Amino acid sequence: MARQHESLFPEERRQFLRHLKDLGYARNTLHAVACQLVVITRHLDLSGWDALDVAAVEATARRWATDHSRRRGRATTALAARNFRYWTVQWLQWLGRLTAPAPIAPPLYQGLLDGFTTYMRDERGLTAASIRSHGWKTKTFLAWYWSQGRAFTDVRVQDVDDFLTAKGRATWSRRSVSVAVQALRAFFRYAEPARHCRTGIAAAITGPRLYRLETVPAGPPWADVEAILASLATDRAVDIRRVAALLLFATYGFREGEVAGLTLDDLDWEHDVIRIRRVKRHDVQTYPLSKEAGGALLRYITEVRPRGRWREVFLTLKAPHRPLSRAGLYHLASRVLCARGLPLRHHGPHALRHACATRLLSQGLSFKDIGDHLGHRSADATAVYAKVDLPSLREVARFDLGGVL
Repeated sequence: MARQHESLFPEERRQFLRHLKDLGYARNTLHAVACQLVVITRHLDLSGWDALDVAAVEATARRWATDHSRRRGRATTALAARNFRYWTVQWLQWLGRLTAPAPIAPPLYQGLLDGFTTYMRDERGLTAASIRSHGWKTKTFLAWYWSQGRAFTDVRVQDVDDFLTAKGRATWSRRSVSVAVQALRAFFRYAEPARHCRTGIAAAITGPRLYRLETVPAGPPWADVEAILASLATDRAVDIRRVAALLLFATYGFREGEVAGLTLDDLDWEHDVIRIRRVKRHDVQTYPLSKEAGGALLRYITEVRPRGRWREVFLTLKAPHRPLSRAGLYHLASRVLCARGLPLRHHGPHALRHACATRLLSQGLSFKDIGDHLGHRSADATAVYAKVDLPSLREVARFDLGGVL
């Protein structure tokens, strides 16, 4: 405590620690950060109120870490430098004394990409997920094309074919190439009327032929879903949160974006219902809150979920607390599915959505009921599950055509 009071900037350090406490950092972490801030004030020149740049922080971190490891006789230079650099940057940013890094010049094709994004959002009315997907595929093509040093007005259909062929031979599957074809067609439909390139390219872009309903939904058997949930019945905070999320994926077939957007206001405990915002149908659906899912959510919220200003249901467990992203929810599900060793094409929440649909089909629900439960926009999206309705397929196979043939 004497060191804390006698070191430089005591009030600034105290306020920063209070800020970290409000973000949910544990007491032990705050103690370690307090000690690190004392070290920072002793070795970093903070005289005056001029902003410091990251290069100066990096150089000081290396010098201190080398000397610290030599005195301690430990090979911890890299870890010590990383901790010094991280908390120095966090503190200086909070104080407003860190020089902003020089902006990176945008690529020459950024104007084209920005215009296409605006076109998809304002004129086509695409969802955020479709805009991200089309934008990423188009950006990949533009980066590939610009590396050749040619003007975009000279782009040809052959260039698009060469790009798709190269990606197909490298890492992209037939379906990925097909998605890229859709994105590039949309892009050139935007670029051609705006006279960014010659006309006729969008209509001439072709890709691999994909047959309707050519794949079978790849979800784990329901017995495996139950076994996974049973294996997670522990008192660990990470398992309590994981069970609550997995039940939403498997019981209701919610998409990861829909679960990421779920808020505390969407849980009506008085009437035992849950409201979900459908990202593709652009509406809100209400479902009865099952005893199992409701119990798991209630346990997570009351025992595990960090307290704070966030209204989203699923938050990170480690400080600084923030809403769990779609990627975080994907890894939350994929980790347990991969550990199970199931032979699935995909190991994310969508696999559990397929498991939900297959289970409903085995219980005798109609395709219309299943589509409504899953939030499909059309019956065609549900028709693919006819391929996994084995009892009905066997009935078709046993149908006696008599003398028709």
